[in-house]
Amino acid sequence: MKKILPSAVLVLGFALLVFASPSLWAQSSNDAPADADLMCAAQVHGDIYGQPKVIDDFDGDGIKDIIFGATDGKVHLFSTTGREIFRPPYWPKQTGGPILADVQLADLNKDGATEIIVASQDGKVYCLNALGRENWVVNTRGKILISAPEIADVDGSGVHNLFIGSKSGMVSRIDESGRLLWEVRMNTSVSAAVAVRDLDGSGIKEIIAKDDGGKVMVFNVNGLPQSGWPQETAPNMTWPFNVDVGDVDGDGVKEVFTTTPDKKFVMWNTQGEKLNEFPLSDGAHTAPRLADLDGDGRDEFIIAQADGTITVCDRNGRAKAGWPFKTGHAIYNSPRIIDIDGDGRPDLVFTAWNPEGVGVKAGYIMALSRDGTALSGYPKYIGKTVAPLAFADLNNNGYLEMIAAGGINYTGKQLHVFRTRARNHIKVAVLGQEVFFK
Repeated sequence: MKKILPSAVLVLGFALLVFASPSLWAQSSNDAPADADLMCAAQVHGDIYGQPKVIDDFDGDGIKDIIFGATDGKVHLFSTTGREIFRPPYWPKQTGGPILADVQLADLNKDGATEIIVASQDGKVYCLNALGRENWVVNTRGKILISAPEIADVDGSGVHNLFIGSKSGMVSRIDESGRLLWEVRMNTSVSAAVAVRDLDGSGIKEIIAKDDGGKVMVFNVNGLPQSGWPQETAPNMTWPFNVDVGDVDGDGVKEVFTTTPDKKFVMWNTQGEKLNEFPLSDGAHTAPRLADLDGDGRDEFIIAQADGTITVCDRNGRAKAGWPFKTGHAIYNSPRIIDIDGDGRPDLVFTAWNPEGVGVKAGYIMALSRDGTALSGYPKYIGKTVAPLAFADLNNNGYLEMIAAGGINYTGKQLHVFRTRARNHIKVAVLGQEVFFK
C-alpha cells in the first residue's frame, strides 16, 4: 500500500506537529451507554455529511488515518489513535465554503503520490497534495451540494478525469491537471452524483447524470448525448435522488435506473426505452444497489427509501422473504453489503436519522441479516447522521473497523470508530482504503 506522505518530506526537515486532546476520544457521561465495540468517538469542529475516508499512515504512527470534509469548510485529518493532525498552515485545510460531499483520494497523474480532491459549497473543486497545498482549483460557478467528483478512466488509457455536477446546471469533465475539458448544460441544477460507467462492455465509459428537475441524461466521453436520451422523471425536492446502472439480467449490458420523489422505481435500457416501473413507499436518495444476497446467482435490488424502508426485491419489485424492513426514520444512503458479524453471510449495514430523537438517539447505525432481521448489538447510537459508512482494517489485525459520521447539530460526537467481526479477506494495493461488497 502506498504512503500518502512521501518520506522525502521528512528529509526536507518539515516540522510535522500533531496536537490534540486525548479526552476527545473518551465517551462523556452525557453520551449513550458505552458500546463494547466502540474504539473511539471524537469531537470535530463542524458537522460531517460525507463519508469519512481512510488513508495510509499519514502521521507516521504506524496506523492508518481518517480524512473528511466538514461544514466548517475544512478538510480534517484524524489519527485513528485519537488525535486531529495539525500541520499549520495547511492542515486542517480551509476551503471557501462548507463541505458536504465525500473527500476523494486518487493518484491522478500516476506519480505515485495521492491527491486529495474535495468539492466545496463555494462551487470549487480543490486538488490538494499530501502537504495540503493546492495543485489546482476549478470553479464550477455554482454550489456543489453533496456530490463528490466521480473519478474515472473513461477510455482505458490509465488517465483519470473528474466528473461533477453543480448548482450552475452544468456537468463538468476535468482532467488530471485541473483543465476543464468540457461542460454540458442540463435543464436545471445538478445536485445528484454523476455516474461514469461502461454500459455496453466496450471498454469506453458513458456519463450518466440526473438534474434536480428529474431529467436523466447519458453522454458519451465527449459530452454529447447518446441516442434515446434524455428521459424525464419527477423533479427533486430538497435532496437529490441519484441515478446508477447495473447488469440486471446478466446479458453483459447494463440498465439505467433511479427512484423518484413521487415514489417510483424506473429502469431503462441503454437506448432510453423504459423497461420497468414499480411503486415504492418513498424514493431512494442513493440509487438502488444490486447484490446477490441469497446466493442464488441472481442479483436483487436493495433500495433504502427516504421514509426509512429497506426493500430487497427482484427487478419487478417483488419483495424477497423477510422484506421490507421498516425503521420509520430517514435513510440517506444505501446499505453497505458486508459480512459484519463474521458468520460467512452478507449483511446490510446503514445509518438512519430519527428527527424525534434527542442527543445521540437522533441517529444510529443499523445492521440487518440478509433475511431482514436485526443483528445483535444494533442499533448503535451516534447522533444525527446522513453519511454512508466506511470499512477498513485500520490496525492491520485482519478485521475491518467501521467508521461512521454522526453528531450533526450537536447531537453527539462527530467521528466514531467501531470494531467489527468482518474479516479483511482481500489484500489489494489501494490509495484510499474502503472495503465493501457490492
